[in-house]
Amino acid sequence: MHVHPSAVISPEATLGSGVSVGPYTIIGPDVAVGCGTIIGSHVVIDGITQVGESCQISSHVVLGAPPQILEARSERTRLVIGDESVIREFASVHRGSWKGNGTTVLGRRNFIMAYAHVAHDCTLGDEVVVASQAGLAGHVEIGERAVIGGQAGIHQFVRIGKYAMVAACSAVSQDVPPFIKAQGDRARCYGLNSVGLRRHGFSEEAVARLKKAYRLLFLSKLNTSQALEKVVAEVESCPEVEDLIGFIKTSSRGIAR
Repeated sequence: MHVHPSAVISPEATLGSGVSVGPYTIIGPDVAVGCGTIIGSHVVIDGITQVGESCQISSHVVLGAPPQILEARSERTRLVIGDESVIREFASVHRGSWKGNGTTVLGRRNFIMAYAHVAHDCTLGDEVVVASQAGLAGHVEIGERAVIGGQAGIHQFVRIGKYAMVAACSAVSQDVPPFIKAQGDRARCYGLNSVGLRRHGFSEEAVARLKKAYRLLFLSKLNTSQALEKVVAEVESCPEVEDLIGFIKTSSRGIAR
């Protein structure tokens, strides 16, 4: 373990073997950092925060700060960051709130780029990318391997499905289903995330069925309930189509159509 002499680390904090801490970094008493994690200079890690193994935390990052809400009674709320995650310069991730589920969770191998913000009670799956200056309001849920473009803004309580892609500068106020691209203010869906699906090895058969389901859901003149009935009746089932149907059926904010 290597800790720069100018760093201020509470004696009650837990640092695993091989952890490196840069100059002027501050680590609070309820923080646990996993083995092999590298923390840059001028980082602040506070609150009940668990950082996984082999993470890279760049300079001026703030982790575990209190949520930005009125009447914030969140002394015992938490932030959990999965193994091998990368959080770049000036990004911030806040811990959960007492009004929410009490925990902000980032999965494994997340990539949070410079100046991005992840607010209280958000839940991110594995291998999510949040590009520079994007902002996630409270209680946002993002599925595995989704991509949030630079300067995009995600409204509180919105869900972004797995393998979805939100374009840069979009303002997202409704749910974006899995496997789909969304763009605009307010964001609308614009086809499958075909490049992402190909890169992640989805079969041609699965992509073809998703395309057929997309056409019924977003390009027909049917309302959502009618379109879902058509998809069930006319699109041959597969796990990807079932995920798409299930996501839309459980949407409380409505779909970004």
